[in-house]
Amino acid sequence: MATVLIENLTKIYPPTITYPHRVQALGGVNMSVTGNVFVAVLGPSGSGKTTLLNIVAGVETPTSGSVRAVQDGVPAQVGYVFQEPRLLPWRTVLNNMLYVQDRKSDRSRREAEFYLTMVGLNEVAHLYPSQLSAGMQQRVGIARAFLVNPDILLMDEPFSHMDALTGRSLREYLQRVWLHTRKTALFVTHDVSEAVELADRIVMLRPGGVVFDDIPVNLPRPRHPDDPAVRAVEGEVLRRFDSMEAAVRFGAQAG
Repeated sequence: MATVLIENLTKIYPPTITYPHRVQALGGVNMSVTGNVFVAVLGPSGSGKTTLLNIVAGVETPTSGSVRAVQDGVPAQVGYVFQEPRLLPWRTVLNNMLYVQDRKSDRSRREAEFYLTMVGLNEVAHLYPSQLSAGMQQRVGIARAFLVNPDILLMDEPFSHMDALTGRSLREYLQRVWLHTRKTALFVTHDVSEAVELADRIVMLRPGGVVFDDIPVNLPRPRHPDDPAVRAVEGEVLRRFDSMEAAVRFGAQAG
């Protein structure tokens, strides 16, 4: 069973020419994620969402505190879906998938074709990234991340650059693949609707990288954004988001 354990995690960036004062990205975050769950990390710009994900991935180091990502007591294998799909332009869709495989066996090919089918792209496996739309390229990125078979899957606002209709379609594909694999997932977003549609739990960060709320989402899957139950939870999360913004404003005025 995969587990991410985050304890007193702080990240402070030193002053630079652009920013003459030090910047607190994370301010003592404590949270744990265990098992086959999909957790959304929700917050406005400046709340440390991407920094948190990068530290879990090992891309950045914390100023203080600790992060442990383990699978059955040993270091977990982590997969990452970026905001951009990062496909190799000189490789076909299928060969981009196979590039992340250590062994290019017939089994690997079948698995790659399976995940492409899961995201509706098996028929374009022979094409190159330049021949695909941005949404299709991101679907390849999602399929590739699951193909690696990570213990923990990290996703950094993978749909933030998409138009509303494309983003809605991508969330449907992601739900389909996640329901098949049930990987432990951490998904960064600033979109309340996206968080409610995808997550079992929403961890809300306020500016400065402090956990403001931890909200369970007890809704059956798959979920549809027009479902009244989804809309009701979305409304509750928005109310808490408004409370967070009011608390931030009040704190700023008090200071």
